[in-house]
Amino acid sequence: MIVGIGTDILQMNRLEAAYERTQGRLAERVLGPEELIVFRQRLARNHKRGIAYLATRFAAKEAFSKAIGLGMRMPMTWRSLQTLNEPSGKPVTTYSGALAQFMSERQWHAQVTVSDEQEMAIAFVIVSQGAPIDIGLHLKNTSTNPN
Repeated sequence: MIVGIGTDILQMNRLEAAYERTQGRLAERVLGPEELIVFRQRLARNHKRGIAYLATRFAAKEAFSKAIGLGMRMPMTWRSLQTLNEPSGKPVTTYSGALAQFMSERQWHAQVTVSDEQEMAIAFVIVSQGAPIDIGLHLKNTSTNPN
């Protein structure tokens, strides 16, 4: 059962300005420990890709906070939700601390997707209860044409 959905879109130049204004501390306040490692690696290789990573993770946290219906209030904190990537590249959510307990007690699971372009970053989150939802398409062949 779907519990909530959330989306967030942001202008990367505004996030980059905040990052510069805080002399990089914004990333340390927003990103979880594993996200911070990936961010620093990407930033060292290509500044724009590093900022895009920060922007997509920021958007994912905002979208997730909307999907669970709390906004940025306990147990939701910036660093307690991480959006990491499977080897295939698929983004997945991980939780820590009180947020992990909150999600477990409710049997809630989140599906997340993130994307960015030169000027914008976006995230979309679906939170479900019970077994994680399979959002893949299951099409059966209904064609009656034998050709």
